[in-house]
Amino acid sequence: MRFTAKIHIFVGLMLVFAIAGTAYAQQRQLTGYEKQRFERNRSAVSIIGGGINGTYIRYATDIANELDDLKGNDMRVLPIIGRGGGQNVIDILFLRGIDMGLTQQDHLSFFKNLDPALYGDIDNRIRYVTKLYNSEYHLIARTDVKTFEDLRGKTVNFWRPWSATDIGSQTIFRLIGVDVKPIYIDTAKALEKVKSGEIAATVLLAGAPVPGYAKLKKEDGLHIVPLGPNSLTPAQNSKLLEVYLPTKLTHQQYPNIIPEGQVVESYASGVVLAVYNWKEGSDRYKKVARFVNRFFTKFPNLQKPPRHPKWKTVNLAAKIPGWTRFKPAEEWLNNPANRKKPASARDAFAAFVKKNGGTGQNYSDKELEVLFKKFSAWWATQQ
Repeated sequence: MRFTAKIHIFVGLMLVFAIAGTAYAQQRQLTGYEKQRFERNRSAVSIIGGGINGTYIRYATDIANELDDLKGNDMRVLPIIGRGGGQNVIDILFLRGIDMGLTQQDHLSFFKNLDPALYGDIDNRIRYVTKLYNSEYHLIARTDVKTFEDLRGKTVNFWRPWSATDIGSQTIFRLIGVDVKPIYIDTAKALEKVKSGEIAATVLLAGAPVPGYAKLKKEDGLHIVPLGPNSLTPAQNSKLLEVYLPTKLTHQQYPNIIPEGQVVESYASGVVLAVYNWKEGSDRYKKVARFVNRFFTKFPNLQKPPRHPKWKTVNLAAKIPGWTRFKPAEEWLNNPANRKKPASARDAFAAFVKKNGGTGQNYSDKELEVLFKKFSAWWATQQ
């Protein structure tokens, strides 16, 4: 072989080795990148909530604050600001990157009736992890608006299209037979327009107390319009009872606009942590299953301050009519190892007395027995 040819072969081999070495270096760099990418995504799940001042996003944020693994990558929860209940159902179904969301328990039937061709199988595509809390219906107006009937033909803010507030308001006004002119603006702007008289009222279906409403002052000239048997006809109230739960808003929740010792009648709707029904065994299914295990295990921490006070009302095992629970959640609840042995009334009473600074020396045996009987009657309603 000629010397020139050997040189060409040598140069060619060196070029091949150089290219291979560069590719190997890039591959090593890519491997490091891919490793980080895998670590950051393997346990991340998303929860879409509502507006920045609403209860939905507060709950999603509480979950993230409690479940996030700050020292590693064992769990990452991404709360996402959304438009609320109805839109969240659509986003869970169709928007990329959304694993879960907060919505209202009546929304599955709403969408099935809205478009059976598109949403007829919605109860197979969406499952629930747990019921969270009840959202109370708040309608704020000037004090000259005494009842919902006073709003007939007037402009009322329904917050966001497809939100729980929007769907709930459409349903409520339809059931009581009062036609209004809905608009869609944010709550802060709507409150200013109510004060100025540009619109008649603004509404929110959200867990009480709503921060923006709790900050209202008596001198603002606004109040929560009652919705219940004392402000509706029997027929109107009966129709609402078929869909919603009767409730009352209190002075403790809104001290500046509900006088002490008074309550305002209203209705409530159950809030659901809904999840897309990922194919069993898929990566998304496994991630949400890991979330469920961590969420249920750490749930007691969510019932302590500074988390939203309504966490104390959550019963993880509560069933929701018309919904099917996400399989990993159902399995966790059915696992005997995860069931806490119920405390006896006597043990609970002793813990209650101790927690409130009491001892056996503070009360006589007779007084303790009388107190215990009263406590036992209440305790029986909690089991």
